[in-house]
Amino acid sequence: MDNMEEMNIELGMGVLGVEFGMSRKEVEKILGKPSEIEKIAPEAKGDGAVEAWHYDELELSATFDELEDWQLIALSVSSPDFMLEGIDVIGLSQQEVIQQIELLDIGEIEIEEMPVDDDDEITEHLVATVEDAGLNIWFEDGIATEIQWGPIWDEDEEE
Repeated sequence: MDNMEEMNIELGMGVLGVEFGMSRKEVEKILGKPSEIEKIAPEAKGDGAVEAWHYDELELSATFDELEDWQLIALSVSSPDFMLEGIDVIGLSQQEVIQQIELLDIGEIEIEEMPVDDDDEITEHLVATVEDAGLNIWFEDGIATEIQWGPIWDEDEEE
């Protein structure tokens, strides 16, 4: 990757030329074959299946939803090479990330504690959500480890 602009996450849009709403074939044309395809069965009646395509070298995952005609609905990155609106987020403390999000003025931040697996070495697992921006930032022991984002839904459109 020679271009920092390519590694910049565009909220509601995508990254590396990959955009929400693209088909699996379109994403594969841009990123190549994934390292792994994880098929996730529907959680409840009426839900569709989901596929998560993992690109290990990029530390990127792309999620496609059956109910959306297998279109791209979410992206996740864990590499510090990716920047959120020009900010290096991965590796920052929770407090630093919150300050940066407040400076971006993209919406209200909600912090939720997530269950921790007893076998895990992680003592604290949190997710910071900015619903208006379709953004989740995951923290392990107070350090940002993953950025997850999707399209920004227009609430008026869904009614």
